[in-house]
Order: sequence, then structure tokens, then C-alpha cells
Amino acid sequence: MTDPTPEQEIAFAREKAKRTLPVALLVLLALVAMYLPLPKRFVAVLPLVIAIVLTVRLLRFLSSRRGREKVWPAVTLVISIMLLSTLAMQVAFYDSVSAYEECLAGAQTGIAQGACAQLRDSGMLGLIVR
Repeated sequence: MTDPTPEQEIAFAREKAKRTLPVALLVLLALVAMYLPLPKRFVAVLPLVIAIVLTVRLLRFLSSRRGREKVWPAVTLVISIMLLSTLAMQVAFYDSVSAYEECLAGAQTGIAQGACAQLRDSGMLGLIVR
């Protein structure tokens, strides 16, 4: 097996960068969207799904390369899947999460936030948050 020429390595690095940059930007966009209020937060699903698809394509593109080059795309894939599963849990327990966030939004004192903690600890939401 012959070593690739420097021109081939440069072309490969450019193609890898061209495929990696959109994934990183989409994950960053999804992270920012995760801080939106609850109903608007579900906008993050779209960039996460696109990032997962592009990361899988990137891993296929890198399949003929060393394992070291595949580490960061694999980490990105795991992070994207975890964020997507977080959103899925928030959909599953939407009423509890929404009530807790509304309580926190209106709480201006430590005592009021303590009342919100009681709301958080009651029910299934308390099992998830702990």
C-alpha cells in the first residue's frame, strides 16, 4: 500500500473539513436552542436530526481512515443523541416540566424557589431530575 501524495492528503483534509463544519455548527445551534423556553425548545430537534445524519455520513466517509480520526465525529454523534433523548424525555413529561419551569420563572425569592423544588421532587419529574 503506497502513501498518499501531499495533494491527496490536502484534498482529503479539505473534504473532511467541508463535512465537519456543518455538523459542529448544527450541534452548537441545537445547544443554544436548548436554552429557549419550553415550547420553543423543541426547535432544537431539527438541527440535532440533521447533525446526526451528517455525522453518520462523515463516519462513512472516514471508514477507510485510521480510528483516531473517527473519535470526534463519534463523540459528536453521542452528544447529539443524548440531547435528542433529553428532548424526548421533556416531551414525555411535558406537563411536569412545564409546570416546574413556570414556577421557577415566577419565583423571585429563595422560599418561592423552595416551593418549586417540592414541585420538582413530586411525581416522575423528581426521578428524572435527581
